[in-house]
Amino acid sequence: MNKNHNSGTRINIRQTTIHLTVLGILTALCIVIAMFTIRPNDSIKISLTFIPVVIAAYIYGPAGAGTVAGLADIIGCIIKPHGMIYPPITMTEIAVGIVFGLFLYKKWSFIRVLFSAGITQLIISAFVTPLWLYFLYGMNYTTLLAARIPQILIMLTIELVLIPVMLKTMDRINVRRLISSGRRDNRKKSAEKKEK
Repeated sequence: MNKNHNSGTRINIRQTTIHLTVLGILTALCIVIAMFTIRPNDSIKISLTFIPVVIAAYIYGPAGAGTVAGLADIIGCIIKPHGMIYPPITMTEIAVGIVFGLFLYKKWSFIRVLFSAGITQLIISAFVTPLWLYFLYGMNYTTLLAARIPQILIMLTIELVLIPVMLKTMDRINVRRLISSGRRDNRKKSAEKKEK
């Protein structure tokens, strides 16, 4: 029984290590992509940082996607400062990850993509982020809203095009199965040892 318990513990530790490694890679990827963000001004940014967040959402759900988005925002500000670490904005990034996770975890459809991208862009990016910029920089809220309309339309279009392509590709190669295959292999080996 102790052998079975020890074997199960080793499998759990290995699987946890794999998950943390994948989340770390996605966070790092998010930070690297953020370095190529286009910033015409303080209120507008065009970026593909949603890609690692969506991948995390698809594989790990709201918790994983929120973690990747939040850590990427904090570490990104430290590595390449483009402004101070502002907790409300970090929480907003985490909220974006959570929204993607709620709609895209394990199963997805274009309607789910539409709702997740719509909420993150038409609600969070359009109204919540400008509110924090207003408090942070003292800029006029209405002006911020108007200035962000081009960004929202561009980002919404990009997300609606790229996200389905990404998810179809991950479905095709069965990403979740690849990540968890180590666990199943270990279980199989453990079962074979028991039979012997």
